[in-house]
Amino acid sequence: MKFIFSILFIFLSSVSFSKTITKLTNGYVESVEVLKKYVTQNIPKREKVCEIKRVPVQKASQGFGADNLIGALIGGAIGNKIGEGGGKQGSTAIGALIGSEIVRKDKQARASNNEFVEKEVCRIQNITYTETSAQITGYKLNIDIDGQILELISNKSYNPGDTISIRKKISYSID
Repeated sequence: MKFIFSILFIFLSSVSFSKTITKLTNGYVESVEVLKKYVTQNIPKREKVCEIKRVPVQKASQGFGADNLIGALIGGAIGNKIGEGGGKQGSTAIGALIGSEIVRKDKQARASNNEFVEKEVCRIQNITYTETSAQITGYKLNIDIDGQILELISNKSYNPGDTISIRKKISYSID
């Protein structure tokens, strides 16, 4: 029991008594600094990407194309002029086949000569863009209060020269 009274006495003797006064006063904003945080984001996008590539003629020359048709028409016209009587239709058909074949052989000859053509080739590609943006986190205010310049952080923006109400707490204590 004596032990408990001893601890209570030590505790009470070490406690200091104090008083706090809260007072409202006005301050004047001297300067404002915007506080920012920079945020970087990766933004994925799908984009059509096109480029000019050299493609061998051989790949483009396969099949029956417009140039084959033109060769057949020219060959048919020549065969029609050469043919006589009932053989006119046959010579027209043979001329068309020969004209088409001449164009086909010309295509093969160009393909075997390693000729290339430039062609636009497109594809859909996933691209990631990096975007950095600034976010306002607060405002650092230098405020003149009773002749002293104090630096305070605020969530609200003020302009230099603004008058703001400040809660001032004064604590008095006995050491």
